[in-house]
Amino acid sequence: MPNKFKINEPLEPQKLHEHIVNKRSISDDNKSDQNAFMNLIATELVVRSKFICAVKFSSEPVKQDDGTYLLDDDARVAFLLLENEKFGKILPIFTDAGELEKCDAFTDYYTINTNFDGISGIVADGNAVAGIMINPFDDNMFISRNAVSKWREKKQILATGRANHVVTENTPLEFYPPNPYPMQLSNKLCAIAKTLPEVNSLWLRGVTLNGDKGYILVVDAQQAERFFDDFGNAAKEFIGAMPIHVVPLSGELGKRAAQNVVPIYSKD
Repeated sequence: MPNKFKINEPLEPQKLHEHIVNKRSISDDNKSDQNAFMNLIATELVVRSKFICAVKFSSEPVKQDDGTYLLDDDARVAFLLLENEKFGKILPIFTDAGELEKCDAFTDYYTINTNFDGISGIVADGNAVAGIMINPFDDNMFISRNAVSKWREKKQILATGRANHVVTENTPLEFYPPNPYPMQLSNKLCAIAKTLPEVNSLWLRGVTLNGDKGYILVVDAQQAERFFDDFGNAAKEFIGAMPIHVVPLSGELGKRAAQNVVPIYSKD
């Protein structure tokens, strides 16, 4: 059954653009103010802002009397990219219609309004694009794929206590025994596991992933993903700003992390 979809909606100018303009007016030598505005930009982009993306659909949307569009269930959306001499392929995002109008690189497209959650997976997962460019024909502010990935991870940790991090064979990765050992965290995770009969074992290790230190928790259970939020929420009060990556034993990453290591919990 076709779904209703909002396309080509107007969007008021965003605070994000205002912060970028203000940052641009500050001397590069003023590191304190530069960093302060960069934090404002990151917060606005990740938490509050909506922005416009140019897209095409695999089947033509049908406009309805109420201004919405009907789109087939199996229709696919393709975000239109730009080629940048310095960075390669980038995903352009626009803070309002006026910024999009400055772009003459696209023809025969629709627009959708989305937010950071709507595009972070497209950018962070895989190698299709090098990053995003905010208002490429004005602000021209580039945010790398690595930065998008880290911001998405931090947002997930704040929301759920854990991060969904996609690891490939090229991802810099190192496991090690956490030191000092997080006894309170370990005890809490074991206490949660005792309430979940489907969980057979847990392994807890330190991990450095893309240069960031954190923890990795390996869960041995059928459909282990069902329990990730239980463990993530339980871990929040003990990990501070450090991420905890919860993975199933059945996956390649879980097998590597648990190899030749004694579990912190075993049902037997």
